[in-house]
Amino acid sequence: MASADLMKRLARTVLFNGLEERDLRRLAEIARRVELAEGEVLFQQGDESDGLYVVTSGIVRIFITADDGREATVSLSEEGDVIGEMALLDGLPRSAGAAALNRASLVVIPRGPFVDLLDASGRLGRQIILTLCERLRAANTKVDEAMFHDLRYRLLALLKQLAVIHGQVEHDMSVVDLDLTQGTLAQMLGASREAVNKQLRALVKEGRIEMEAHRIQINRHLT
Repeated sequence: MASADLMKRLARTVLFNGLEERDLRRLAEIARRVELAEGEVLFQQGDESDGLYVVTSGIVRIFITADDGREATVSLSEEGDVIGEMALLDGLPRSAGAAALNRASLVVIPRGPFVDLLDASGRLGRQIILTLCERLRAANTKVDEAMFHDLRYRLLALLKQLAVIHGQVEHDMSVVDLDLTQGTLAQMLGASREAVNKQLRALVKEGRIEMEAHRIQINRHLT
């Protein structure tokens, strides 16, 4: 990937938006590209941090793993999203794992050079703070939904989010064409696959969604 192209990609992320050109150039010079096949694991929960990742194409699933091996998907990261900033900053093991939902390309910025740049750039420090605040607000929203709303509400909220971020409009329907199994949806909602299946079938019966293989067609009034 050419340095100029990489600089443009970095500049479009929330974390690096607004950095001076010389800082973007320094980041581009130390970055390297990573290609992931569908389902390939980028890193596991508990791994030592080797750097910061920026998704340049595809979708990466962020998941946590229980002691008994069960997984829970907590979010989906797409083009422009940053992965792994927490472990990079505090030096502690990864708090979650990451794996490609489909074929994905990423850029990794090694921890050492990134920390050196952070020490030298006040702008980057401010952007880090804003990014962590965004993460905290998102986490608070998930806690609120889990504590105060039922599964149907949380499923509808998730479908709305997927439609806005990943959907395409076809015949007045928002089509989410991702390789999302009902098990993955259940992981993201902290529910059983059976319970999610029951709610999805109810929404189909009501005419609010249509399902075919990995495609979910959502009536526009949901969004």
